Order: sequence, then structure tokens, then C-alpha cells
Amino acid sequence: MVIAALGATACQCPDAAPPPSILIVLWDTVRADRLSVYGAEVPTTPHLEAMAADSLVFEHAISPGMWTVPSHGSLFTGLPASSHGARVGWLWLDGHHITLAEHLRDHGYATYAWSANPYLSSATNLLQGFETQHVTWQPPDRERAEAVTRAKLLEADQSTSIAPGWKGRESGWPQTFTLVKDAGPVAADGLLGFVDELTTDQPFFAYVNLLEAHHPRIPSAPSRAAVADPPVVERALATDQSLFRLMAAMEGRAHLDGPDHEALRATYDATLRDLDAVTEQIVAGLADRRRLDSTIVVVVSDHGEHLGEAGRYDHRWSVDQELLHVPLIVRWPARLAPRRDPRPVSTRGLMGSLLRWAGVPAPTSNPPELFEAPVFSELVRPTPRLPAIREAFPDLPSGRWAAKYRVWIEDDAKLVQRDDGATRLYRLRGPGRPEARPVRDVQRSQAMLARLRAFDRGRPKYDPSLRTAEDRPGRPLAADPALVEQLRQLGYTEPLEEVP
Repeated sequence: MVIAALGATACQCPDAAPPPSILIVLWDTVRADRLSVYGAEVPTTPHLEAMAADSLVFEHAISPGMWTVPSHGSLFTGLPASSHGARVGWLWLDGHHITLAEHLRDHGYATYAWSANPYLSSATNLLQGFETQHVTWQPPDRERAEAVTRAKLLEADQSTSIAPGWKGRESGWPQTFTLVKDAGPVAADGLLGFVDELTTDQPFFAYVNLLEAHHPRIPSAPSRAAVADPPVVERALATDQSLFRLMAAMEGRAHLDGPDHEALRATYDATLRDLDAVTEQIVAGLADRRRLDSTIVVVVSDHGEHLGEAGRYDHRWSVDQELLHVPLIVRWPARLAPRRDPRPVSTRGLMGSLLRWAGVPAPTSNPPELFEAPVFSELVRPTPRLPAIREAFPDLPSGRWAAKYRVWIEDDAKLVQRDDGATRLYRLRGPGRPEARPVRDVQRSQAMLARLRAFDRGRPKYDPSLRTAEDRPGRPLAADPALVEQLRQLGYTEPLEEVP
């Protein structure tokens, strides 16, 4: 049986042996099908491919949410997004939830988080349980993070609002440069410095959030050259890839042609190459310290990204495979036999599996393991339009992006249910992407819908009455203007408090 076989890999170490450390390297905003380790033709992940030879590679990992806050809430609690409650309108993980970091901390692990994403910070409580926390926009990391990000900027780059040559709606980086997101080498040094402070038998749980693939994308020149020919690189530098333009295109108020899409994808692919290099730096650093083989190393993403498919961009308003199918690679050759597994799994099952592998008893919430968790995803509440889009195009229809969705995946089938009851069944193929058109299989649709409804009836229900006086998502913003600026430049400026 699959579950039994996976459970047999859990740590059966002698009592004298310390438990394994755990490291999650999260590539924010990364879709699996653009990674060469998952079959992409562009060489985006050479180091990850080498690591995969010693790893368990999940070929069809599905995120439980299509953007950062709900997907991280599920990753850290093992709960579906609609059960833990962190979503648009309540961008906060309530304190009563037991997180992976809290639980490991209470079982003797040193816990460490390094984040380039403002949603992984005090703003949302998603880092609950991490004793040591570092973020790029605050000391002691801000100065070096800004220097690392600034060093990647090219004078010829006109593609984003922080690029030196930008001529769009906002000024270039000398005036607005508060974005410190592309600081992967700082993250690697910070993590390895944390490890150096521990005794050799002290287990740790570390989480590193790398934001290179998130808009605005400013990959390094070597990575650009590695994934695209010079004419494409030149076009990418000259093409307006701003979030405003992409969102305007989704609204039918801007146009991107074939060369524009080629430029957009080349830029995105280059950011993956940068992420690959940082991850190799981390893995090599652990090996140098003789901590690699005693550490469960996880490379995963929280969600993917639209790059023009069906006229969609960014990671809003859909549950397409471009947003849900994410990388998941686990390296622990001492206990996990290297292989590639094609079965669908939900990344919310990672908490339960990590605890099992590490020999740590599960909390009372009893999070499911990877092959126990139904592969379920959902768009609980849509993300509002950008304020700049609403101001520029006040005549846009208000309800266009109001739909909510639920997804149920089994084997090669994906059922999508909209909140008005409409359902569609897709056949999945290749790297987990749906066919161009839905398939007609009434019997299978009805059977999957019945299992989805049964799961919905049985799942834990989110209870707002369990919130305490400490559960106030708006409060951290008042004390951290730099965090607010980070959110604004990433395209997130909506209120954090509960909305109707």
C-alpha cells in the first residue's frame, strides 16, 4: 500500500542518534512546467537536476491555494485554505492553529525563517513558531539585500518600474528603490550563519522564502544568457513587463503579441536559473558543514504564474494548472529512496510527512501525510483588481473576477467547480496541465463531485470566534512603513482587515 510504503521511510534511528534537521527552500511563484528538472527544454535548473538524482521528485504536486497566503497557511498547518481561514479579507493565520514550526520548536528544534516576501512576516502571522526571523526590508539584512538586488539591474533594462531605463507610469529605481526582493545570496549566507551557531547535534527547522520569480522580475545577466539567445534577451530588456500592463491586457485594455510573450517567458525562465544557483549555494554550504545528509531538504513552491496562457497573467482569478502545479523535491537519501513519483499529491500533506520522517509525534490536529491528503485546491476569495487598474479604467465591469472555485484531482482527472455550481472535468497530461478543452465523462464527473462534497462536509470548518485580541492583521503595518511599500510594489495594497 502506498501510505505504508511511504511511512516505512520514517526515521528508525537508534536512540542515541539525533533527529534529522529540516530545511524548506520555497521558490515563491514558481510553476513546475518551466523547470528543466520537470522536462522543460530550457536549461532553467541544472543544479536541481543534479540534486534530483538523490531525491524523491513528486512530478504532480498541487498547491492547495493559488497564491501566497492561503497556500502557506496550508503548508504550515496541514489544513485546507477554507479551514485555516487565511485569505483575502483576513490575511492572517490565527494564533490557535498549530504550525509546523511551533510543533518542531516544542520538540527541541531550533527554528529559523528568512523571507523576501512581506506576506511571510509579522504582517500575517504565517511565521508563527519561528524563533529567529529575518526579512529583507529590515536590519540587519536590508542594506546588503538592497545591494544584491541593485547589482542585478542592467542599464539597458526598461522592463519594470525599478529598472534603470524604465519609462512607464512610475519613476525608476533611484526614486522608488525600496524593493529588496532579489537577495538570494543573502538568504544563503543567513541560513548557513544560523547553522554555524548550532551545535553539531542540534536539529533545526529552517524556512527560506526566495522571491526572484515574483514580479517585478530582474534576473541576472548570466541567467538571461543561459536561457535565451541574445536577440530575445535584448527584446526582454526593452519590453514593458510591468504588472500594470499585464493586468491591463487581462482586462482587454492592452495587447501583448508573440514576441512580447517570448520576452516575458525568457525573463521568467532566467529568474528560475537564479533560484537554482542560490539553492545550489545552500546545498553546497550544508555539505561543507557536514550537515547535508542529516537534513531533509525540501524544494517547493507556494503557487505558479500565468505567462499569457488564455490571456492570463500573474497569479490571480483562476485555478489553472499554471498556478496549481508546483515543484516538490525532497532530498534525504539516508531514508528516502531517490525516485520520481507521478501520482498527484497536495503540498498540504508535507507537514504530516515531515513529522513522520523525522520521528516527531503528530500534534492533536493530526495533519495528513502526502499520500493521505486529498488533492484539493480552492480559490476562497478572489484578489481585487490593482488600485491603479481601477483608477485608469473606472468603467470596467465590477463582477468579472468575482467567481470562487474548488478543485478535486484524482490520477489524470481534474474537476473544477465554480461557486455557482458549474463544473468541468479536465484530463491532465504531460507535466500536469489540462487539455485545451474539457472532457465529457458524466459518470466520472459525478463520482468525483460526490467525493468532493463528502470531503467538504468532513473537513474542519474555520471558526472566526476562536480569534483572540492578538489576531489583528492590520496592526503590524502601522509599525512598519517599509513593509507597506514592499506590498505596494509587489501589487498587494488591499486592506488586511476583515471585509464584507
